[in-house]
Amino acid sequence: MRTSLYSILCIAIRLGAVMLAWTSIEKLSFLLGQGQFAAFPTEERWIAVTYFGSGILISILLWLYPGPLARMASGRSAQQVFESPISAADLQWIALSVLGMVWVMTGILDLAELGYRYVWMSEMLGTGEEAARRLQGQIAYAAFEILIGIALTLGARGLATLLRKFRYSGSSGMPAQQSSAEGSE
Repeated sequence: MRTSLYSILCIAIRLGAVMLAWTSIEKLSFLLGQGQFAAFPTEERWIAVTYFGSGILISILLWLYPGPLARMASGRSAQQVFESPISAADLQWIALSVLGMVWVMTGILDLAELGYRYVWMSEMLGTGEEAARRLQGQIAYAAFEILIGIALTLGARGLATLLRKFRYSGSSGMPAQQSSAEGSE
């Protein structure tokens, strides 16, 4: 596979954009879902919505237009060519596996933090149904994140193949002899 530094940087910027959007949506939904949003003064609510909304808007812009930032980062070496024996499908498989492991590790760290808060900071959590419901929701979310990460890591190869078939379905972008050669190996 041949690629340039510019295209690698565009891929990295888009990955960062996805992670920024995911984090912004997650934090905003956490704020809204906990029912704490109404407890804040109106000014602070608008600040929170503006903050997380700008994160989503910036991630959309970075996804659509990664080129200017990639050009600034690469400078003169933007057209430097890299050759690798790794195919694009294998590279996508590796990237999806890494993303899955990031979710697994994030979920494990979230569970560790919840355990810490439960054991050492129980007076801040309070008692009663509201505190238990909040803690159960957070544990369920962290466990769900771990399960999704494991599923993505283990199913990354199949997902990469599915994405490739979906991308090239009905077009002449994927030569027939290439797909039949891959099946015979």
